[in-house]
Amino acid sequence: MNPSLSAAQAIPISAGSDHVTRPYAWAVFALTFGLMLSDYLSRQVIGAVMPALQAEWSLLDSQLAMLVSVVSLVVGVLAIPISLVADRWGRVKSITLMAFVWCLATVACGLAQSYGQLLWARAFVGLGEAAYGAAGGALLAHVFPARQRATVLGAFLSAGLFGSVLGVVLGGTVAAQSGWRMAFFVVGAPGLLLALI
Repeated sequence: MNPSLSAAQAIPISAGSDHVTRPYAWAVFALTFGLMLSDYLSRQVIGAVMPALQAEWSLLDSQLAMLVSVVSLVVGVLAIPISLVADRWGRVKSITLMAFVWCLATVACGLAQSYGQLLWARAFVGLGEAAYGAAGGALLAHVFPARQRATVLGAFLSAGLFGSVLGVVLGGTVAAQSGWRMAFFVVGAPGLLLALI
């Protein structure tokens, strides 16, 4: 079964996970886990490139703080409305669109020519990520049996913690060797591949 099929196409809503094959369920898990990693890589890479941004654009500490907090602000404001849309439009389609938005926005951060452009790109990172945790978790709960849901959802959520650490480590390593712009490109590009899959 193709993992890109919507949950509604794969199984009836009332049937739970009874009609989902194990390979399909684990393919869904692998993709959602990878996208959660990408989500937090994109969110946290900013911390690794702050010194370079401050040096290049002479930014104030308050401006740097806004680059970090704008993502959380947008996620907080839009999480519920976008989750409602995901429930009605389809979780797989919604997740795919979300991933494209946050990954393209992350790449756009590397193309920014001013603080204002970077701030807007960071806001769009938040827009893409706003309901991903909810939609991804709901999809996993739908394709796994009740006896596995806590384990699967726990593993899914752990990807956010790993992504947070990797975002800073990978971003800092790439920024030190190839500049802060490349850090955004390296972090944003893999998520685009997962979204295509």
